[in-house]
Amino acid sequence: MYAAKLADVYDAIHSGKDYARESGYLLDVVRRHHPAARTLLETACGTGRFLEALQVEMEVTGLDLSPGMLARAAERMPGAALHVGDMAEFSLGKTFDVVCCLFRSIAYLKTSDRLADAIGTMARHLAPGGIVVIEPFFTPENFWVGRLTCNHHRDESMDITWMYASERPSSRLGRYPIHFLVGSDAGVDHFVEDHELGLFTPHDFQAAFDRAGLSLVYDPVGPTGIGLYIGKRSSRE
Repeated sequence: MYAAKLADVYDAIHSGKDYARESGYLLDVVRRHHPAARTLLETACGTGRFLEALQVEMEVTGLDLSPGMLARAAERMPGAALHVGDMAEFSLGKTFDVVCCLFRSIAYLKTSDRLADAIGTMARHLAPGGIVVIEPFFTPENFWVGRLTCNHHRDESMDITWMYASERPSSRLGRYPIHFLVGSDAGVDHFVEDHELGLFTPHDFQAAFDRAGLSLVYDPVGPTGIGLYIGKRSSRE
C-alpha cells in the first residue's frame, strides 16, 4: 500500500501522464465490447485521475487500499462513491457494467493466486454482459533488471527527485526500491517506497479469467502499448 507521503506527491510525479487520452482508449474498448455500459468501478483507483476523466460518460465508483490516495480522489471529486478495499477481496453489494484495473496496478497482487482471487472478485461485481478490463505489467520475460531510472519534477510549490534501480527478488517478482527527495520552503524530506510487483504471464491471466467464468479477449496494444485483457460475462447469467 502506498504511504501517506507518496499520496502527497503522487499527482505531481505523474503530471506527464495523459489520463484523458488513456481514458478515451478505455471508453472506446467499452463501446466495442459493451455499448450499453453505464456504470464503472475502477479498482486501485489511486487519486482518481482516471475516474475524473471517465465520469464524463460513465457513472463511476472507485476502490483503493490507500486511504491517503482516496482522500486526494475525494478532493478531486466531492461526493464521489469511493471505497477503501483490497481488489482481491472486496464486497460492495452492487454490480457494475465495467470493472477495470489500470496503470499496471494489477501487479501489486504479486502472486498468481491473488491475481485469480482479484479477477474472481471483479467478476462477481459484474452485471450480466459486463466486462472486466485489466492493463497488465511486465511479464517475466520483459522485466528489466539493474536499470537505473531517475526523474525530476518542479512546480511552484516543490521540487521532487526520485530514482531507483530495478531488482528481481525472484523469477516471478520485480522490485523498485524508490528513493524520493522532496524539497519545498519547509525543507527537504527523504523517504523510500519499496514496490514489489508480480510478473504475470499470459497463461496466468487466461487461467484467472477462465476460473472466473469470463470469456477473454486480448488487445496487444492497449492504452500505453503494453496490452489490455478484456473479460466478458455472459448476458444470460
